[in-house]
Amino acid sequence: MPPQLTEAWGIAYLQILIVLLIFFFGIPSIVFQVTLPEEMRRIVNKYMKPYLRMIGEVALLITLFALYFVWGLHPCIIGVPIWKDWVGSIIITLSLIFLIVFWWIYLLKLSRTGIVNYLEVKIYKRFGEEGSKKHEELTDLITLGERSEAGHEKEIVLEAMSRLIIKLQKREGYKGGGLEYILRDFDEIVTSKDKPGNESDFQLSVGILEDIINRLSSQNFPGVSDEIFVYWSLKKIGKKAVELNLSKQVVLRVITIASSNPDVLFEIGYSAFNSGDYFSALAALSKLESLALPGKQKKPKVNDQLFGLMAHFWKGGGSARRRVESFLETYGDQFPDIDQILGQAVDAHYKDARYDTADKLMEMRANLAKSKTKGKKS
Repeated sequence: MPPQLTEAWGIAYLQILIVLLIFFFGIPSIVFQVTLPEEMRRIVNKYMKPYLRMIGEVALLITLFALYFVWGLHPCIIGVPIWKDWVGSIIITLSLIFLIVFWWIYLLKLSRTGIVNYLEVKIYKRFGEEGSKKHEELTDLITLGERSEAGHEKEIVLEAMSRLIIKLQKREGYKGGGLEYILRDFDEIVTSKDKPGNESDFQLSVGILEDIINRLSSQNFPGVSDEIFVYWSLKKIGKKAVELNLSKQVVLRVITIASSNPDVLFEIGYSAFNSGDYFSALAALSKLESLALPGKQKKPKVNDQLFGLMAHFWKGGGSARRRVESFLETYGDQFPDIDQILGQAVDAHYKDARYDTADKLMEMRANLAKSKTKGKKS
């Protein structure tokens, strides 16, 4: 049996409701302002107003309960009917249940995972309605990932991006294009200048990009626009991994995935060589050499990128130059027009504003021409 709704109990019930109402308005505001980072507060204010309206709805319900106590359940002078005892207890119990349920939903939705999942759903819906565009929600999700702390926080965003890409690739009508706005900025989640990812984040991001390439290959979509942007992100991730001096596993994995892309191999090899990571630079050089040798259909720019990277080894002198000389001694006959090839490489890197590489190529070209002249005289 509930307690008899005497005047004392009626006042107690009313006080409980008033306290719940005050805390109901105060605590969410404190949680919202204190616990949420700035970028999450901005996203919540921007997109999640329906969940914030729940505060007003539940608060209104508690207010109506309080008013009902004042005007409907106030104790009678002679005595209180037993049904009022039950109604009073039920109202207080329901108020507590409503608050518990609300707080559970509120905190769940305002968690980092809840916000990221919300944006994931919105982005997928926008792609379905409007097609491939740089939607506002996508920009906010990438920005959130960029400003998240390394480790678990970035992992939440990366996994959401992975789920989103998989769903978009499985959509009917997907032909290997349309994800450029996702893939072009994907790397920013881990390559952020202020909050770069840790090694685990880099491994996860590289794995996601590798899976995209594998799905494109399995669907017979090689060389399509999405693949181009995957390599674009891989290049920036690989260079950042070199800059952060992460383990060789990350860089070598990128080199392996991009083993057919001369641009990525050159950029990573160049960054690694200039950073003193000669092991990774040599791995990139070896992949370029294998692309340039006979037996394979040579891709455009392979020679430009191969000899561009070789020029840095050449200029490095000592053992680095010896590595290039060894290659030319073994496979030089495969490049009979070496002077012309080097001249084309100079022009290619000059046009791409890689002046440092162009200068080293010119020096390497002059050295080789001089050595060839001496060889003929002797």
